Amino acid sequence: MVLDSARRGFACCLSYVLGYLSRYREAPAAWIMEHYRLRSAFFMANWAIVDLYLACGGYTVADQEYIVTGAPHIKPAEGWLRLMAFGCALLWLGGLVIVLTKIAPASFFETYFCSVLMLDCFMRTSHGHHGLINVIYVYSMMLAGVRLCPFIVTVLMIAMGIQVHNAIFSCGWMCKPSLVWSFVAFVLVDGAHQSELRCLYDAQHSLAVKNKATARLLSSVCDVACWLAADGLTILEGDPRLDAILGCKAENTQFTCYLPVEERQRFQSAKASAAKGSGTKQRHDPVVLLPSTLNGAGCRPCQVDLFIEDVRAELGTAEERNLPGFLVGIRLAIPDCAVMCMAECDPESPAIAASPPLYRGSTLESDGVASSHGGAASLPETLLSPRLPQPVLHNCTREALHRALLSGTCEVGLPTVESPRARGAVLASLDLICNHASGGVLFCVAEADAFEQVLGTGVPGAPCTQSSDQGYMTDSLRGIHIRDARFQDSFREYTRHTHNDRWPEDHPDEWARGRPKDGAFLLSTDGYRVKCSAKLLGLTAPVRWEGVGTKHEAALACAWAIPGASVFVKSDSGSLHFVQKRETTLHVYQVDGDGFT
Repeated sequence: MVLDSARRGFACCLSYVLGYLSRYREAPAAWIMEHYRLRSAFFMANWAIVDLYLACGGYTVADQEYIVTGAPHIKPAEGWLRLMAFGCALLWLGGLVIVLTKIAPASFFETYFCSVLMLDCFMRTSHGHHGLINVIYVYSMMLAGVRLCPFIVTVLMIAMGIQVHNAIFSCGWMCKPSLVWSFVAFVLVDGAHQSELRCLYDAQHSLAVKNKATARLLSSVCDVACWLAADGLTILEGDPRLDAILGCKAENTQFTCYLPVEERQRFQSAKASAAKGSGTKQRHDPVVLLPSTLNGAGCRPCQVDLFIEDVRAELGTAEERNLPGFLVGIRLAIPDCAVMCMAECDPESPAIAASPPLYRGSTLESDGVASSHGGAASLPETLLSPRLPQPVLHNCTREALHRALLSGTCEVGLPTVESPRARGAVLASLDLICNHASGGVLFCVAEADAFEQVLGTGVPGAPCTQSSDQGYMTDSLRGIHIRDARFQDSFREYTRHTHNDRWPEDHPDEWARGRPKDGAFLLSTDGYRVKCSAKLLGLTAPVRWEGVGTKHEAALACAWAIPGASVFVKSDSGSLHFVQKRETTLHVYQVDGDGFT
């Protein structure tokens, strides 16, 4: 009976332990290091100071004498111990530099910390220190956030070092139940600590994901959102779009300063209305809507809808100036006028590229504070075009462009093409278009993986390509290099203008007859075609190019969306442009020179 009960109890405990281990997870080392950086730096600085004290001849207590005689013995550090202490101090200082400068990954620092701690412990154990100092070492690892596996390995190594030292000095093995229990207790405490850190990491990560999702959802309702302090006046967090609307840096300024005098009292009433129900209203209740006007510095007045939510009760903040209290969403009531206001205040602002939608109707309740001009713009008679920034335009000769690409220099301000293979493909494309293009064409050169990453996902609604000639040119140029005469002949014939932009009905190749001569050439950096006569679907660029057609717009979209792309676009009139993306800006080079076909 007793054996059966013991067996069932052991099985139950084992099942619980195995279940716990199967659910056990740790926070990433990088996250732990970021949160425990200063604490780890403190421990390393402390141990470095202690070791430097020993290296300078400081006195210490020899625990070995205490074990043998029963009384502590004070003696100065010996020469070899001083040398070892100095080496450990240097290692601690090196770790201090690593943790403060972030020059190494978190996993490396964790291994480094445990290794130096073991060396320091072995140094002290060899001098007879295996008492309280080792316990402090173990607590240092726990408080520095060392994960469970490195923690167990380090503790076992320290214990083995102590036992080997005791065996050598004939002190006997100290494998007492108290030591075993201490080891188990240390492991359990560190495991619990790491589990708590994992819960904290999961909560923080979940909150960050929810915040991003909320921001994306909010952007579909409002053009910009900002946090006001608990006093309802100070703008706590700025936003480039808000700065563009107001014409100045809005952070740490008074929100009411941008409201007309007659609107300020209505804004205060709206805040009071939001605060009145903040402690009692349910989560499904709408926020307060206040149609109003914003007057930016040097900008024309802009009609807006303000969505006001009081979160002081949830955050536990009172009338404090530095703590968030109100979330205010701003929706532009007259979109095209608002974009003009942004352009006047800051023509280079990225907010212009993300111009507001044409029309957004209001579905939220106004809570009795709506003004006479209403909360939504009237439907326009025509569709309004967004006011987008232009690409940066340059002029260069064909020879200058050729020299810049060939030598890798920035003679015409081009980013360097690092790969010789890619440089050769771009140069071959330039020669092909200048010498063999009989009409307009769009030619894009990039890594094959880049094309696959952007245009080959196969996801419905994602950017993709579609053959305009049922794959005729793609199959015709299969396995043919761009510098091959067959490629050049086919390209010349493809770009030759016809009355209907199709292959002639009497063409020698029956498969070509009547097929469209339209679409882009996509070339890999190896010099072989990826796809020809391709329609590019779903690509856009947040810029506008005045005075050009859809082919040139498609060239901008290619250069913007495909990483590392070099795009040539030639019009039927003979003008040639070269397009590349540099960081977040599109650069267009009009190529002038003789020798064009």
